[in-house]
Amino acid sequence: MNTILLDVRRGDDGVSAFSREVLFRTAAEWVMDALPSTACGTIYHAHAADAPVLPGTQEFDGAQLTGEVLVIGAPAPALTERGYLALFEMRAQQGGDAALLRAPYGNGKSGALLAIVCDAAALCEPFDTIDALATRIGGQQYTLLAESDVAPVLDGMDAYRVQKQLAEGICFGHIARGVKIFAPDTTYIAPDAVIGAGTTILPGTLVRGGCTIGAGCVIGPNTILEKAVVGDETTVNTSQIYESKVGAHATVGPFAYIRPGCVVGDHTRIGDFVELKKTTIGNGTKVSHLTYLGDAEVGERVNFGCGTVIVNYDGYTKSKTVIGDDCFIGCNTNLVAPVTLGDRVFTAAGATVTSDVPAGALTVARARQRDIPGWNDKRRAAHGQSHGPIEKE
Repeated sequence: MNTILLDVRRGDDGVSAFSREVLFRTAAEWVMDALPSTACGTIYHAHAADAPVLPGTQEFDGAQLTGEVLVIGAPAPALTERGYLALFEMRAQQGGDAALLRAPYGNGKSGALLAIVCDAAALCEPFDTIDALATRIGGQQYTLLAESDVAPVLDGMDAYRVQKQLAEGICFGHIARGVKIFAPDTTYIAPDAVIGAGTTILPGTLVRGGCTIGAGCVIGPNTILEKAVVGDETTVNTSQIYESKVGAHATVGPFAYIRPGCVVGDHTRIGDFVELKKTTIGNGTKVSHLTYLGDAEVGERVNFGCGTVIVNYDGYTKSKTVIGDDCFIGCNTNLVAPVTLGDRVFTAAGATVTSDVPAGALTVARARQRDIPGWNDKRRAAHGQSHGPIEKE
């Protein structure tokens, strides 16, 4: 059997129905994931000329199809595989020219036609809407009403209502499996997210697609995860993690930003206002605050002082920095890539390191302090000031 997504409906904002986003996915993705295997031979899309292409589908150009065809005219993200199967079963039992699936009455889009199962011969001539197709088919038609909580997504308000419904259902499902969610009304979790028992999700958290969170974690408040893997007993507080992995018994945040391509080990600390990008960090390392690490490989048990920056970009090329185990990186250190620090290196506060440092060494890379006695007192006197505090106007 083949399926056609009839993507011709537009909301007042001009967005096509199947392209509208609902809980981190398009309505088309919700529909395609719910289709039973019997309906997934080839999935076509028939859309207006300026509508976007739907990934995972082929454009329907009026090619001759055979057998039974499922035509979906309005996406209903809450419709499950069971709902589509019931439509197929009804046509198999009742026969007739078509079986129609409508949204239940009283949902704001009363009785909207969602889908039709019919013979492919009915598609031999062009049709603009699913209602026009049903009219053309005529003959003996049987209608099935979808579940009471199913509504089509035809405009932005529909998307909002359905998203709240789906988000709440997903939260309740995780709660039933031992996850503690304090505020389901402000928590949004993608349908494919995996969350371990005993984890707490605090208000304002968005867990987007592709995330796996271990057991006993605390995530949030006001945190975004996307394609992130978080180990057991890890805390992520008011931070963002994208396409990266954080190990077990770690702490992230507040206000940390972990960009794609990072692997952070166990028992680590990524503190406030720390940004990581394409960086691997070994177990036990602490990056406590106000630090940027990019394109780096960092060993175990390294301590970063406040204000450390890996200078990874010269305006043309991104270069790599390698830091060994048990290093101590002093406050306001600049590591100018490419550079390698051996194990147990200590950098003096304020150092700008531009060449490799051998294991066990102290590196001091700053101007020597010089004191000029009386210089500022003379300056103050020149401006009519005494040796007391400067008076403010």
